[in-house]
Amino acid sequence: MRRLLESVKYFGLRKLYYLVKSGIASLSEFLVNEGISRKEWQQSLVKRQISKTLITDYGGDEGHNSNTTQYFLGFGLIHYALVRNSRPKRILCVGSRKGFIPAILALACKDNGVGHVGFVDAGYGPEEPTKHWSGVRFWKHMDPAKHFGKLGVSSYITTHVMTTKEFARRFPDITYQYIYIDGDHSYEGVKLDYELFWPKLDRHGCMVFHDVVARGRLDQGKFGIWRFWQELSTHSKIIFPFPKESGLGILQKP
Repeated sequence: MRRLLESVKYFGLRKLYYLVKSGIASLSEFLVNEGISRKEWQQSLVKRQISKTLITDYGGDEGHNSNTTQYFLGFGLIHYALVRNSRPKRILCVGSRKGFIPAILALACKDNGVGHVGFVDAGYGPEEPTKHWSGVRFWKHMDPAKHFGKLGVSSYITTHVMTTKEFARRFPDITYQYIYIDGDHSYEGVKLDYELFWPKLDRHGCMVFHDVVARGRLDQGKFGIWRFWQELSTHSKIIFPFPKESGLGILQKP
């Protein structure tokens, strides 16, 4: 009888534990959704609340191999892992509709305790049909510090609303250990970004290209990154050719 009572007691406590744990998780998600943040909820990229915010508020669409129903971050996890392991001090991010990848890069810097992201976006939208590449003019009317402040990473990222050519002219002496290219998706555009920033990439650093398998047309522009990627003759290329509409390519500097 005593053994039976102890079993019932143990089961009751265990059930209570899981009920309390589930309640805390639900409360945490509610608070984050309401804009109330606590330090421990901002520390890890893989926590569900942070992943949900990244996808819904920062534009983590399926082109990044993400999953909006499961809050799976797709290519974002690759960027996060590379930055956490290589611990770069200076990161350059070119282009992002609402900040999905730059936010993840800044989170990695925050979790490393070192590093800073320079984010460049011209802020083009439908008003510039041959230039915007699905951009929504987001950065022309959004306060970047406030936007990235939702994740507590505004001090790890600086946003420059300008073209890459203007940025390279204004900051000619900065070098980087990690560069992400997701701006002008035409052949001429991506080639220009490569020529502007490859010389500024430190030895053994990584330059990462989004949409390396995307073909066809978007609005008035013709995808050309796939063609430029094929022209890059180096054994240090890694490609993730999925999903078929986008893909991710990583190039390491010897």
